[in-house]
Amino acid sequence: MTFGADQLEALAECIDLVNALRPGRQAGVAAGAAGSAGSAGSAGSWSAGRLATVADVVAFARRHRVVNASAARLSDVTRLGELGSRLDAIIVACETGAGAAAIEEINALLAETGAVPQIVAHDGRGPHIHVSRATAPLADRIAAHCAMGLAELVVAGQATRIRTCAAPDCRSVFLDLSRNQARRYCDSRTCGNRQHVAAYRSRRGSGRCPPA
Repeated sequence: MTFGADQLEALAECIDLVNALRPGRQAGVAAGAAGSAGSAGSAGSWSAGRLATVADVVAFARRHRVVNASAARLSDVTRLGELGSRLDAIIVACETGAGAAAIEEINALLAETGAVPQIVAHDGRGPHIHVSRATAPLADRIAAHCAMGLAELVVAGQATRIRTCAAPDCRSVFLDLSRNQARRYCDSRTCGNRQHVAAYRSRRGSGRCPPA
């Protein structure tokens, strides 16, 4: 499947939002590949509970180049948390194969947030899609953009590409862009490496492999 730039941006924003809100998510672990070199959409400095203030929401919006980010209000903090939880539920439905539930909730979110897709060009960027009007509440604009990215994934039959890291101590979401969809960890250098080391030590302890 070929991912367009608009969809990759939407999915990166969605992943970043869900990872910022997921309780128990390991802070600082990359959220996975939604762009070049498999790094866009990483959680970076975001960690659970980091969207607690208007300043947090503005910073998040600017990180994802949301137009008119400074329009954030206190109501957007609570609203974004609620919408983020619903996006999280959609991702869980996608990774567990509950396609009908994912579709129902995506449609509900798009309707509720007033999605009105338009082609725009601004700030030196070429034509791209905005899912809602710049005058809509910031939290709604962010959620609508995220929901549209998930909608495209579901329609393409690729919903299971978005999933939770397989490491038992990490709950980060990531997008698997590998050809065979075999990726299991949000970051092979951290979670993946830890699991490989743990498995090796377990095999050595059980005598199933010779000492190094």
